[in-house]
Amino acid sequence: MTKRERQVVGLIAEGFSNKEIAQKLHLSTYTVKSHVHNILEKLSLSTRVQVANYAHISESYKNAIDTTSLISE
Repeated sequence: MTKRERQVVGLIAEGFSNKEIAQKLHLSTYTVKSHVHNILEKLSLSTRVQVANYAHISESYKNAIDTTSLISE
């Protein structure tokens, strides 16, 4: 996934609409829709809610790994 797509995933997870994401990232709404489409394809998902859930789960998982590695050191 590209850096821009990861940014869009994060903003979807925060509840932003395509229009709001476009304004925040200084992109056209069409470009955001394209990024969302690519994200859905790459993650084999079908809805924005699934993308948001993925973002929250992967962030929780990442934090759990970081915490575990600190404990084992």
